[in-house]
Amino acid sequence: MKKLFTAILFIFIATSIVAGDIPGIRSINTPNEDSIGDFFLPDGYFNINYGMGLGLGSLKNFTSYPSYRGFSIDGRKFISPNFTVGGYLGWIGFYDKRARKTYAIENGTITGVAATTYYNFTFGVNAHYYPLPSAKIRPYVGLNVGPAYQSLQVQLGLYVLEDKNWQFMAAPELGVFIPFGSQSNVGLNTGVRYNWITYKNTDYNFSNGVSYLQFFIGISLEY
Repeated sequence: MKKLFTAILFIFIATSIVAGDIPGIRSINTPNEDSIGDFFLPDGYFNINYGMGLGLGSLKNFTSYPSYRGFSIDGRKFISPNFTVGGYLGWIGFYDKRARKTYAIENGTITGVAATTYYNFTFGVNAHYYPLPSAKIRPYVGLNVGPAYQSLQVQLGLYVLEDKNWQFMAAPELGVFIPFGSQSNVGLNTGVRYNWITYKNTDYNFSNGVSYLQFFIGISLEY
């Protein structure tokens, strides 16, 4: 009888261990592939970019040459496996020097070489969507919105006309993050951004805002 009781107790303990039902003994659950993938996803990105601008519409008529003076920085934080939110700031400058000709001004005309410049400083918030957050090459689509401080200037001989103002900026963009290696948290960030700034000024022939494309390339840091 004692041997039978001992055998039954042994079978009960062994069965409980397998099932993980003994108090004080916890079963170990193997993590699934989704949890492993989420663990290795970055918390966010910090980007430092150089940008080249191409004026569109009224801005192209105002300064016909592309801009090679631009930069932007931004930070992004993942709020889900596919979406980030963060902040953005950038600067760009356009310059154009036109041939000598006669221009109409108030109370007469003037002949000379005209130089036109356009600068802006933008900052605000951003949001981005990453359809392939765990892939080696990670494309994204995003939107930057916020205020913009801009300066437009026309210099014609000794005459200088200038307008400085604050406006609203919206800048959707397409880009891609390419890490420098399979284990690297540093990579290449490149893409194109469409910038649109609210602005109307008949003196400068702006009726539908300021718009330009900005091609950017830079360094992206995962954190």
